[in-house]
Amino acid sequence: MEKATRLFADKGYENTTLQDVAGAVGVSRTALYHYVTSKEELLAMLVEQMSLGLVDTLARLRDRTDLTPEGKLRELTDMLVRQRAESPHQFRVHDQTESVLPEPLRSRHRQARRDVLAALSAVIEEGVQRGEFKPLDARVAAFSILGMCNWVAWWYHPGPDYDIDGVARQISQSAIDMVAAGDASRGMADSARSALAMARSSLDALERMLPGDR
Repeated sequence: MEKATRLFADKGYENTTLQDVAGAVGVSRTALYHYVTSKEELLAMLVEQMSLGLVDTLARLRDRTDLTPEGKLRELTDMLVRQRAESPHQFRVHDQTESVLPEPLRSRHRQARRDVLAALSAVIEEGVQRGEFKPLDARVAAFSILGMCNWVAWWYHPGPDYDIDGVARQISQSAIDMVAAGDASRGMADSARSALAMARSSLDALERMLPGDR
């Protein structure tokens, strides 16, 4: 899988043959047939491995109740950046080969992309509703954040100039800065919530003072 992924990324999926993969692995094409029967099968394995596993992980993170929307967004962004940085060839192949995927894999791949967008949009929308984020279009913001994360697969190279922890931290912070409400907006939201809580408390107290129905 690793050799095939590198070849698909460097030469292009359509220009890579199963013989190329066999040569890279160091076995004959006949021997390779014991494991896979076509490069299409290798591509299917690659897409299944990357997209479907990510969707499940993001869905679990989205549904966590111990994190604020800001905490969820920070962790979601960090996870996406690290995946792109650690498996750049895999992501680039995954991103460029949708048109050649056979059905039903193509449909599952497209659905996985929609699910990732939906998970990120849901976290942003939750933050907007709670007053932590600006009142913006959650879907547009999600596309913008995904764009930042996805480009890591093309420009990031481990080395003294960039370390993955620093890159993940900076991009995650950029995502937060993009959507976070200003201090004034947060203060107003907090004040509104406090006023509402006081009003509810006063109403409860008033209802307790009223005589019961006879």
